[in-house]
Amino acid sequence: MPLPPDERPAPPELQSLVAEATGWSPESEPSVLRSERAGQPHLVVVTTRAIQPTDAAASGAVLSSRFWHPRDRRWSENFFESLEHALRLFVEESGWLLRQQQELDGPHAHELIFEARREDFRGPSTEEMLEEIGLTPGDVKQLLDESSAPDAHP
Repeated sequence: MPLPPDERPAPPELQSLVAEATGWSPESEPSVLRSERAGQPHLVVVTTRAIQPTDAAASGAVLSSRFWHPRDRRWSENFFESLEHALRLFVEESGWLLRQQQELDGPHAHELIFEARREDFRGPSTEEMLEEIGLTPGDVKQLLDESSAPDAHP
């Protein structure tokens, strides 16, 4: 089975011209990381910033993360005690693969690019899970409103 065009090696003549001009060689090219997980890849760009006084963050949180959630069709925002805490959640708990990380201008400001799977975003929402255990839609709304209120976090 032939390789797709973006995975075929360059012809030897082109490789030698590029090597002469830039010092590049196929041996020096980094290997492409491939996820072990099956499914359709989906890139997720997460940005972080320092907590603002108007944020409803728990005590101890120093940064806020934000990314677009495709299933919910809204921004997903979370608060963390450190960048390491955020990375642990996204990598270890969500199973995402960190592809790129860079600092942005500002305290606790980073851009993180993860490889996730489309399937990661197809599960039930928090609201749906709460309704499955017997809460009414009104109960769910009240519970979620109370948990996101600024005074709900000690």
